[in-house]
Amino acid sequence: MLRKKWWLLLLASVFIFVIAGCSSDSASEDDQVNEGGESNTEEGADETNELVDITDEEITLSYASWANHELNQYLADKFMEKYPNITVELVQLEQEGWNDHLTNLASTGELPDVFWYLGNVDIAIRNAWLGDMTEYFEADPENENLLDTIKDAGYFDGERKLAAPANYYPYTVFLDENVFEQLNVEMPSPDWTYSEMIDLMQQMTVPEQGIFGYNTFTKLVTIAPIVNPDGYGEFGWDGESYDLTADWADAAMQHAEFVRSGVHAPFFDTDEAEAAFGDRELWVANTGRLAMQLDAWWTVGLFAEPEFVDKGIKWVPYVVPKGDNASTENKPAFIDFGAISSATEHPREAYELLKFFGWGSEGWEHKLTAFETLQDENGQLIFQHPDGLPLVKDQEIWDGLRALLPESHYYDDFLARAKHPIPLGGAAQPGFQTFLDEVYFGGEYGDVESATANGEVNAHDIAQDLTEKANQYREEAIQELFY
Repeated sequence: MLRKKWWLLLLASVFIFVIAGCSSDSASEDDQVNEGGESNTEEGADETNELVDITDEEITLSYASWANHELNQYLADKFMEKYPNITVELVQLEQEGWNDHLTNLASTGELPDVFWYLGNVDIAIRNAWLGDMTEYFEADPENENLLDTIKDAGYFDGERKLAAPANYYPYTVFLDENVFEQLNVEMPSPDWTYSEMIDLMQQMTVPEQGIFGYNTFTKLVTIAPIVNPDGYGEFGWDGESYDLTADWADAAMQHAEFVRSGVHAPFFDTDEAEAAFGDRELWVANTGRLAMQLDAWWTVGLFAEPEFVDKGIKWVPYVVPKGDNASTENKPAFIDFGAISSATEHPREAYELLKFFGWGSEGWEHKLTAFETLQDENGQLIFQHPDGLPLVKDQEIWDGLRALLPESHYYDDFLARAKHPIPLGGAAQPGFQTFLDEVYFGGEYGDVESATANGEVNAHDIAQDLTEKANQYREEAIQELFY
């Protein structure tokens, strides 16, 4: 396991926690982690490394996530049916400024017992929000059922489990089947490779018909360094270090070439978009003149709307292709992370609530029912399609989700190949978001991706410098956050 490889690197170090809490009234991280660790060890598991029973005392747990509120309430009701002595209070916050809202709650001692954090894990750790759930997680036999690539996610220092995946949206490459038919090009195999995708982008670009090969929401520079080297994170992260000198640099230059040559569609709200479509603010995926849209799973519902179907646009989902020489099916994914509060008075029960709302099979069974039945005040279904994919291997749950999707072999093919998600860097890797903010998007090269696409820099010329800085920021974050 990756966390054990990390641990070998950390054996020579001494754990000294010096991170301040988020206000003068809060306990220091040292106090909170020690207190949480003692509670987890003594109360979370018995001497046979088995989870102890949930308390039978009357308690209240607070929960905060930006998932659909009706779904959260439904799950809270089901959890309280299972544990009548536990009251679950939902804390509603605006997603915009999410971490600021958590900071405000923490400063008044009201950090929810269970919560999601948004994007940058450094914020959560610096403010000592994350309770240690190691004993619970490792004593819980259900976690053997987790998807293999996410079992280690949340072990930020290699040994302590401080967060866990709570929500999963795979990267998705949508292909317009009608455009392929129009150009008499065969749809690719569901087991397509990265180079096949690149070749198709070029083949499907037909300037005389105004057809473009691809458009980006998600990016080649994220996809390539994960799928090609069997990576475990962005920018060539292999569990120990980053490497931008190979796949990242190649993908950055490939994308730049495609932008300049017109394989990539004109960008939104540009003169080029207005010239191509007569409307500079028309999303190119809504024109019927795009072959591939690099996007995310949540867009599958949008593409089923009459706005697209009535125009003869038939977007179908493909998984991100496999690396040409890859041995894994590792693929980038949007993974939301949840945690238990370091200050919760009921860590054992908070862990159970986090699992129920997140990756747990029982909670997912209730989610499937909610996706199928929940209605708004007008009697309309709240969910037109399932929200996210399961985080466990349980085939019955995957089959239940499949039954809620359109009858098309594309969905069968997609789900069968979407079980090796790789979380993105900011939420999963200390120091990564700070590196992005201070170096990648705001350093001496400006916005690296824009500068490369505009021909201002050559990605290969700066890749070694970016690699050194990415690894430096990670090391500094680990030292700052844990020692």
